[in-house]
Amino acid sequence: MSTDWRSDAASADPRVELAAVRTGLALERTRMSADRTLMAVMRTGLGLIGIGFAMFEYFKVGGPALDTGAVVSIPAAHNIGFALVGLGLGVLGPGIVSHRIFLRRLRRQRGDLAARGLVPPEMDVPGSVASTLAVLLFVLGVAAIARMLYRAGFLG
Repeated sequence: MSTDWRSDAASADPRVELAAVRTGLALERTRMSADRTLMAVMRTGLGLIGIGFAMFEYFKVGGPALDTGAVVSIPAAHNIGFALVGLGLGVLGPGIVSHRIFLRRLRRQRGDLAARGLVPPEMDVPGSVASTLAVLLFVLGVAAIARMLYRAGFLG
């Protein structure tokens, strides 16, 4: 093997080097696709957490249910709010774990290809900003559940 990142075959044929660059770009597209999937999971989780928390907060003071004589009672609205926030966390948590596992496998595959000289070494799989934001959103959801439990009298 040469001292360069390219395999001996790539040094002899420029088409092999072009294929290696294309492979590196394909890995980058795959990573970006995984980020888009995580962002879709985040959007779903944020929607569920937001609606659940808003429902809980809206009905804590009575809301229109008391004025109109609606069938939905305040405890039912609180329970639905808890359930929606919990469901949002239930969607977000496995999505984060799945994303991290996928990126770990992608980095391992990229390392194997780089060891054989089939991708340029500068085409690394970077960290995911979406993953960091998803973790922060998960923490926000946990804080929302804690606040709801405190306001409902379970923690204080």
